[in-house]
Amino acid sequence: MFPDLVVVRADVQGYIFDILEPHDPSRKDNYPKAVGLAKFAEKHLDKFGRIQLIRQKKGLDGREHFYRLDMAKVAVRNKVRGITSNEELDRIFDTDAERED
Repeated sequence: MFPDLVVVRADVQGYIFDILEPHDPSRKDNYPKAVGLAKFAEKHLDKFGRIQLIRQKKGLDGREHFYRLDMAKVAVRNKVRGITSNEELDRIFDTDAERED
């Protein structure tokens, strides 16, 4: 997998690298990409600031928002690692994704 965005940002301790993967939920490779990202985060999170799978979808307010699955969270990674379909990933986005306004 090649992530769409690798962001480099600086803080007082040096550089921080983020992997941000915005992805269209209608694509067939959604859940395999999510599983791979979760497994990658499990092994390499100590080298990155953020590792996130991102979607744009309508919120409860009827407006479009970005929703992020944060692979730094063990509970999210554990759920994602065990999925075998896009429908399961959709449910995880519904329950665990953080909305960005």
